[in-house]
Amino acid sequence: MQPTTSIEGKNRYRYILIVDNKTNDLFYASMLLQRLDCRVCSAHTAAEALEMTSVAVPSLVIANLFLPGMSGMDLARLLKQDPRTASLPVIFLIPSNDKRAEKRCLSAGVAAYITKPIAVESLHRTVQKIMESTPRANIRIPTRLSVSLNKVPLDCIEGECASVLSEHGMYVRMLKPYNRDERLTIEMNINGRIVPAEAAVLYSHRFGDGPFREPGMGLTFIRISSEDQNYIRRFIHDEVTRGIL
Repeated sequence: MQPTTSIEGKNRYRYILIVDNKTNDLFYASMLLQRLDCRVCSAHTAAEALEMTSVAVPSLVIANLFLPGMSGMDLARLLKQDPRTASLPVIFLIPSNDKRAEKRCLSAGVAAYITKPIAVESLHRTVQKIMESTPRANIRIPTRLSVSLNKVPLDCIEGECASVLSEHGMYVRMLKPYNRDERLTIEMNINGRIVPAEAAVLYSHRFGDGPFREPGMGLTFIRISSEDQNYIRRFIHDEVTRGIL
């Protein structure tokens, strides 16, 4: 897995426009997207959204289907009529178990729909599928976890730690990383719980490998108990949603 960094290169000017007249829902969705490493702009009405897209075209629009006045469906229709935004993907937010709304979304040919209340995993999976040529299957988060490799604790004082985590791997920041394809036993401390695993090195970076690369290595878990993997999954979910639920 690649370490989380600021948006650079082709992603530098990409952003998601989210449109919802319900302030709490707008805040919640915006915060989730930001914690999933997305750049976000928001609007309360379809008219506001159209004004914003006339200035700068986003990479994706996420809109409440049931906006007051001009609906989300009207917004999608007007976006398709404008050559600048005709290919802009739109995701609708709809109430859970609303079969009529689901049929409207499917008949309109929008990119996807997500039911409310929004589940962070569903939001991540849907946005990744639409925006990325190689979608990430699992959420990854920036973090700082104490780690031991082959029974040797890393030097936290020197900044050696797990700095990015997903349920299937992590990025370990360290001064002298192991070589690609080496296998390691690891123990990570997550909220006081020691989680053991066996891992393989996917790649490693050393000083001088590039201006934006911190020294360290990407690991994939090759053996970990289902109980510990579920614990990591819950930890990641709790970190992404902390303070906004």
